[in-house]
Amino acid sequence: MAQSGPKRRPIEKSGRPYKPTDRRIRLHQFEKENSRRRLILIFGATVLTIISGLIILGWYVQYYSPPRVKAAVVNDIRFSQGDLVKRVRMIQAAQDYRGESGTGFTDILRVLYNNDIDVSLGPFNLGMVQMELLKQGAPDYGINVTEKDIDRAIKALFTPNIPEGQDVSEDQIEREYLENYHSYLNFNRLTEDDYRRLAEEQLYFYRMREALGAEVPESSEHMEVSWISLPTRPDPSWGAQEKFMNVDVVEQRLQTEDFEDVALEFAVAFKYADTNGYVGWLPKGAFPGLDLMIFGGPDVDPIPHNETSPAIVNSGVYYFVRVLDGPKDMENSPLWIERLKDVTLETWLNDRFDKGTAEGWVEVKYDSEIYAWATEQLWQTAQQRRGDLEGS
Repeated sequence: MAQSGPKRRPIEKSGRPYKPTDRRIRLHQFEKENSRRRLILIFGATVLTIISGLIILGWYVQYYSPPRVKAAVVNDIRFSQGDLVKRVRMIQAAQDYRGESGTGFTDILRVLYNNDIDVSLGPFNLGMVQMELLKQGAPDYGINVTEKDIDRAIKALFTPNIPEGQDVSEDQIEREYLENYHSYLNFNRLTEDDYRRLAEEQLYFYRMREALGAEVPESSEHMEVSWISLPTRPDPSWGAQEKFMNVDVVEQRLQTEDFEDVALEFAVAFKYADTNGYVGWLPKGAFPGLDLMIFGGPDVDPIPHNETSPAIVNSGVYYFVRVLDGPKDMENSPLWIERLKDVTLETWLNDRFDKGTAEGWVEVKYDSEIYAWATEQLWQTAQQRRGDLEGS
């Protein structure tokens, strides 16, 4: 007797699978097929949602979040990371920045808060925090910068000089002024609001400097000195920067070589001394970090005459000092009066910052990851500007 095998589904003559005629079977198969389709749709939607979420998260982390991260606070004024990048770009433009070198981590920190401030270099040497301290403290000295003040300052800068005897109408002067002003804004990619803010800051800077400088005395104690000054951040145009930064080597040379010979080698960095390092009669307070060494103090003897001091740092510069004569009470020369004005403003800014951080109304945030993002933004700006200049 032949064994019966498993029953196979009948095949229609057309060759297509057999479709059951029982309604309940067809309904069951239909529901099964719909369930499978729903599972596929749910899975696909889930995958798309995850992909979309990752894209949004990446956009948030890369583009949206970093510019809004807090960088500093002065009372009720909050500066974000985006504000910091914008500030650097504004300064680069205002100083006719050409994109020849990138802006590094240290430079960005100094734009936020410059702990080696040198007021003699002008308002752009102040960090954002220091400039805001200046603006907020100005009313205490009766200083207020108005929109008309800003208008006058901008017009004075961009109005062309008319040769004597040349007949030019007021309308033509106005047209040339506007053309110069807007050409500058367009070339440097600055909005008018951006530039007006820079102009306002410069006015606050110079007015506060003069107001605080009124405290500078007409005469003071002086010492006759020479020195060798070595900036901690030497200008690249001076040549090998390592020479200026290797303070120990200079100190060793001064033990065996003439002071004037060593000074001559570093004279390019001198601001107040001649090529031999001679400064002249220096008033007390012009370089506060050097006062104890030069003038002495309570329980501190000054350096003996004609001896070279060890390296002393003052506002980011190392000094080797020789006292030649003094002390002597003398009238402050115009050069030193201007220097003392700078020191007075620097001292005021440092005191305000210390007071604000101690009392909690000043806050500065340092974060290497955040600043790495800022550096990247500035590098891109430098590349864009270099491309513009090469293509022009």
